[in-house]
Amino acid sequence: MTSPLIVGLGEALIRLTAPHHGSLESADRFDAIVAGSELNLLIAAQALGASTRWLTRVPENDLGRAMLAHARRYGVEVIAVTEPGGRAGLFFYECGTPPRPSKVLYDRQHSAMSHVTPEDFEWTTVLANADVAHTSGITLAVSVSAGASARRFFECARGAGVVTSLDMNYRPQLWSLEEATPVYRDVVSHVDILFCAPADFRLLLDETGDVPVLADLVRARYNVETVVVRERRAIDATHLATSVHVFGPDAATATADGQVVDEIGAGDAAAAAYLAARFSGLSAQASATLCARAWAWMLTLPGDAWTGSRTDLLDHFSDSRKVRR
Repeated sequence: MTSPLIVGLGEALIRLTAPHHGSLESADRFDAIVAGSELNLLIAAQALGASTRWLTRVPENDLGRAMLAHARRYGVEVIAVTEPGGRAGLFFYECGTPPRPSKVLYDRQHSAMSHVTPEDFEWTTVLANADVAHTSGITLAVSVSAGASARRFFECARGAGVVTSLDMNYRPQLWSLEEATPVYRDVVSHVDILFCAPADFRLLLDETGDVPVLADLVRARYNVETVVVRERRAIDATHLATSVHVFGPDAATATADGQVVDEIGAGDAAAAAYLAARFSGLSAQASATLCARAWAWMLTLPGDAWTGSRTDLLDHFSDSRKVRR
């Protein structure tokens, strides 16, 4: 089994969580951790057998150093531009309990990563030996220059024969549909593997319809090889499920569910599991199964960082409570 190299471009933030499922409004303290979609994916992929490299821009201060140390702690290789006087992006998280929804508030404008430019990296060097180049729609939304950097990242990756991967990750707090649509439609034309939710098709297509029809339209219109759709549904107040549908040359479907401790980061873990499995030589069905199971497993973990292994998803995954002794 091979160990693929996944290179990710994206921002780390400081996540500030109201403790004990409390509200942001009433919190008098916060639990602080490092977070960020692409970094979450790289941490999970590293744990699941891939090698990983993170491209980012961070402030040249204690928070920036904490971000880099967090990545290295999990074995992720770091290539970072540091910005003197820069600021770290923040987001505040309220982990709700039904009927109170969870809530995210961003404070990331003018962050160091928002100043990243396509000239910040020597793309041939940072993509050396890579199998996959990955970023997300969050990076596209951070700033115009971050979006341009993501586009150049994909162009150079494809030119070097590296597979490109995008998780749509549309965040309406960061930009409107009108702002996001033309950017997504431009960048997706440089994507080989696309991760999305059913609602994301509205950003790429003017048509409506069933998921298989829309996925095939995206593949044909944008020359995307594989579309991986994650459909989330609630089983009960504290129990969520996902169905993963892979559309492309190697189609597959898988499902999994889990009890919710903290649902932030589940999509990142799912995409990581799919990429790590597919590019290490596992079958399409095995890759879809690990994708769904990683999503469910991540629901049970507080914070954003993955702490599981491939063995957990293959041999220790259980639909009932168990104690391993």
